[in-house]
Amino acid sequence: MRRNALPALFAALVIVHGSAEAADYPGRARVIDGDTISIRNQRIRIAAIDACERDQTGLKDGKLWRCGVAARSYLGKMIDGQHVRCDIIDQDQYRRLVGQCFIGDVDIGLAMVKAGLAEAMLRYLPATHSISEVEYGQAENRARENGFGMWSAEIESPHVYRRSKLSGNK
Repeated sequence: MRRNALPALFAALVIVHGSAEAADYPGRARVIDGDTISIRNQRIRIAAIDACERDQTGLKDGKLWRCGVAARSYLGKMIDGQHVRCDIIDQDQYRRLVGQCFIGDVDIGLAMVKAGLAEAMLRYLPATHSISEVEYGQAENRARENGFGMWSAEIESPHVYRRSKLSGNK
């Protein structure tokens, strides 16, 4: 077995065996897109958020706005090269680990929602998660009310954009 496959196997085993405790996955993070990072060559989807896709655009102040680039850039400024700890809570349909990730005590997903660069996406969380649905919902409502990030633009919701892209209706 390849050495870099062991951490992913360990995290997957913890998830499969249904441990009450989330698996801890720490390391230096590299940003993939607005809601996915890589730690030690393992992709981790940040739980409870949905950010614009890398190529997704919208209109902001009458001009083309690259919301996917903005989300990735914001996340990059926050965490690239930093030591990040993710509490792995699930695995998605693409076999990526899904985790609530932190820099110190700062919840990275919640920070993205507060900045208006990700929607709160709570419907896919496993029952054993410890993410505050109220806190994420309130953060999204404040970002929306204040017109932060994606809430100041005309864009498709990221999940709608992905669906239309997959079906070829773009």
